[in-house]
Amino acid sequence: MPDGNRAQFAVSEAGEVIESEPRRRFMSRLFWGAMGIVTAGIAAPIVSYLIVPLLRPGESKDWVRMGKIDELPLNVPQRIEVARRVAEGWVTEDSQVTAWVVRMPDKIYVFDPHCTHLGCAYRWVEEAKQFFCPCHAGVFSLTGKVVSGPPPRPLDIYAHEVREGALYVVPTPTKQVV
Repeated sequence: MPDGNRAQFAVSEAGEVIESEPRRRFMSRLFWGAMGIVTAGIAAPIVSYLIVPLLRPGESKDWVRMGKIDELPLNVPQRIEVARRVAEGWVTEDSQVTAWVVRMPDKIYVFDPHCTHLGCAYRWVEEAKQFFCPCHAGVFSLTGKVVSGPPPRPLDIYAHEVREGALYVVPTPTKQVV
């Protein structure tokens, strides 16, 4: 029986003496190679689950389709609410986007639905043709300018654009320049 500590030798066809690899070393390499393949097979899905959502390109500015522009009456504010699904990394969240849209003959205004004073929800009063905030009696014109009350600036607006007859907005408020 061969001793495990001694190297075994073989003779090649050319007559050269070459060392043959012991069986134990071969089995060890085979075992660790198989373990490496199994580990890679288990790790690959885990790594892709963690990395791929971070590498996925986000939507450009998160544009939200609010509806057809032709369905909005002229000079009459419309409160529009739409549902949207936002996916950030591993979190998917359903939310609602609300905006006041005023379609004028030459321009479209898209207002954030919160008063610039303390963030209360305001409403359109048809009889007065003005936006009214019930919290502290803030009043705004059809174009969002402050008419009276404590609001420090005009209504905040949403960036918007019209594409193929539909109104798209980015529901992040931007301060109007006075």
